Amino acid sequence: MLKRVRETIEKHGMLSYGDRVGVAVSGGPDSVALLNALIMIAPEYGIQLSVLHLNHGIRGEASDNDEAFVREEAKSKGIPFRSKSVSVPDIRKREKGSLEDISRKERYRFFEEIFQEDSLDKIALGHNLDDQAETVIIKFLRGSGMEGLRGMLPVRDGIYIRPLINVARSEIASFLEKEGIGFVRDASNESGQFLRNRIRNEMIPELRDNYNNALVDTINRTATILRIEDDFIQKTVEGILADWGISRDENEVRIEIKKLTTLHEALRQRIIKELLEDKTSSKKGIGYRHVRAVMDLAEGENVSGVLSLPFHVTVGREYDTISICRNEDVRHSSGAKSRRNVFEGETTEGFSCQVKIPCRITVPDAEMSFCFEFVEGNEIDFSLGNAVFIDYNKIVPPMYIRNVREGDRIQPFGMEGTKKLSDIFIDKKIPKGKRGHIPLVADEKSVLWIPQIALSQRVKITDMTEKVVKAEII
Repeated sequence: MLKRVRETIEKHGMLSYGDRVGVAVSGGPDSVALLNALIMIAPEYGIQLSVLHLNHGIRGEASDNDEAFVREEAKSKGIPFRSKSVSVPDIRKREKGSLEDISRKERYRFFEEIFQEDSLDKIALGHNLDDQAETVIIKFLRGSGMEGLRGMLPVRDGIYIRPLINVARSEIASFLEKEGIGFVRDASNESGQFLRNRIRNEMIPELRDNYNNALVDTINRTATILRIEDDFIQKTVEGILADWGISRDENEVRIEIKKLTTLHEALRQRIIKELLEDKTSSKKGIGYRHVRAVMDLAEGENVSGVLSLPFHVTVGREYDTISICRNEDVRHSSGAKSRRNVFEGETTEGFSCQVKIPCRITVPDAEMSFCFEFVEGNEIDFSLGNAVFIDYNKIVPPMYIRNVREGDRIQPFGMEGTKKLSDIFIDKKIPKGKRGHIPLVADEKSVLWIPQIALSQRVKITDMTEKVVKAEII
């Protein structure tokens, strides 16, 4: 095993002489093997090690016992020990996500803190060959592209290194047994509650026993091929953006459609995805449907249009140019400026796009497009099922298409008082998980239109109406 670890370190340039390396140790076999392997080769590289442990607080006393075990391991080997305790179950009550996803986020937050505080050069993680295969399968099941199917990188951001990434779980077990090294077992690894466990304990054995007895090696070989090809595409994209003189740090990026459409589709999609992710705070959350919507806007016959995407990212087309920007200071009727939106205890990514009449706006997450235009009185047709007519002078500008906010109300047509949107959704039997994704038309005062559900009495057309806006689902 040590030979394979050395080969991996050398191949990917993981360590430089004298590096200060934090080793993430949970107490399980993989991380304990990693720690001991690095201790054994430390003199060769002149590296200084410290042990990093995050207590997730998921398993109560068992989590505390794991921390105590790792603390003692570090002490017995004379290695500095850094730890932190969090309660992932409590965090999950406030934030959307699975225990796995939240744990991962908290883990990397802890690593980043210690990396800065202790002036570390690298952080070593214990992911192995089998973990890589499981990750690729998870990404495949979630519909990832090449960036996901390439798996975990041996070196990420020049900081995180995975010396065991080419070592099988069985080799790790043999190494620990041969060296007489103890570790702790996490009972939650057997729980079918977690997707990774089901893949590890059920799917992979089934596929390996009945379809390919070298399944893990096959998946990892494929991931390696995709990683090489993905790296080529990424470098090509960076070169193209540099040639176009695009600065990715600017709030707004503009691209000539002709330049985009002359490229191979793979490059077009990667460029759009990169630029959209640049405008999100986490550099994540952009999926195929968002990229496809931008491509459709660029390649379509309409010479103008607007897309409202999550994270307050807006994409517009004006004739031969596509613009991508992040509306950092976009305001809502609630006065909030937060990127994340909490409604009925559910956290969703907020989207908001200002309506500048006339315009066409698409909301990919809702798979809906809207057209706003001024019309004459003789063009009003209340029988149209997908359109409403609004008294423009009764709007408190600006007007937006956005998703629901906590406390949103509307004065339904024909009513004197207002009603909470949450109550309207209950009356209409709209599933709770879908309510945060419904596009609404609102101004600075309140919601004006819940498409196909309710129009506000406040903007009703009357004999005194002078200017009419037609809002239509197209």
